[in-house]
Amino acid sequence: MVRRGRLTLLGLVVALVAGGCARDAPQDVLEPAGPLAETLDNLFMPIFWVAVAVFVLVEGLIVYAVVRYRRRRDDNDDELPVQFHGSTKLEISWTILPALVLGLVAVFTIPVVFTLSAEPANALQVSVTGQKFWWGYQYPEGQSEFGIEEPIVTANELHIPAGQPVFLTLTSPDVIHSFWTPRLNGKQDVVPGRTHTWSLEAYEPGVYSGQCAEFCGTSHANMRLKVVAHDQAGWEDWVEGMQRPPQKPLSGLAAQGFELFSQKGCAGCHQVQGSFESVAADSPPAPDLTHLFSRDCFAGCIYDLDDRNELEAWLRDPQRKAGSLMVIGELTEDEIDALYSYLETLE
Repeated sequence: MVRRGRLTLLGLVVALVAGGCARDAPQDVLEPAGPLAETLDNLFMPIFWVAVAVFVLVEGLIVYAVVRYRRRRDDNDDELPVQFHGSTKLEISWTILPALVLGLVAVFTIPVVFTLSAEPANALQVSVTGQKFWWGYQYPEGQSEFGIEEPIVTANELHIPAGQPVFLTLTSPDVIHSFWTPRLNGKQDVVPGRTHTWSLEAYEPGVYSGQCAEFCGTSHANMRLKVVAHDQAGWEDWVEGMQRPPQKPLSGLAAQGFELFSQKGCAGCHQVQGSFESVAADSPPAPDLTHLFSRDCFAGCIYDLDDRNELEAWLRDPQRKAGSLMVIGELTEDEIDALYSYLETLE
């Protein structure tokens, strides 16, 4: 029985170590892809080795004490070992030494904290809202240096130009969330009633995974995000496409879906600029769908828009994502096909 317990423990340790050895992990904090994440990495490594040294020292003293002062067969059971209680030198030492170590760590850490949240010069401005359970993004108008003349509203995917600083203003209307893209920067809590700031920058074009890192409710684990960094040409194409209003379909299945979008109550929660711009007063927060198919994912970035089956399954049952606030009546398969055809035009 004891042997089985030891084997189980060994198996758990091996599984834990192996789980940390993934190659090309999408959220590897030890593979920074931007200057801010690299700043964190440069801070982490020396502090990590300081922590290792403290661990070895403390554990070494514990092991020494266990071996050196263990009970022996010839010990007198009535005799207590020498007591150090009340030793002023020891108590001062183990109070001052940790304070000095933490003070040294603070000297290097505090400037980095301010650096990470400071507003970079000539940065792209983006307002971020943490919702239940997805991320909303708004790019304010008038940022002509980035080609943004009209406001851009999107969800789940944050698009940025590679090699350019991005300044985020983060808020939450409901509960505490935490914005985290490990390869671009650390975690930033988003507390209701407060406005937080954070910065991002990616060295190279690519897709960088992230998630909400603060437990926020039923679907916390399904509140993911993507940061898509574009080269200059890709960024210009994305901005141009996002500022082009979608065309209302005039015939075919897509036109039927357009009518169903209003009849089935979808327009009561979801905005589509140029067609459905007002939502019901009691509507829960819902993503703007104006350019839905310019994205790769939906529903907190847990489902792929490239897979038609995923979106159709969502229309059948939005509660497949735990905690979803979306409520929709039962749809026939013909209605689902029509709605999909309309949504597909929103690109």
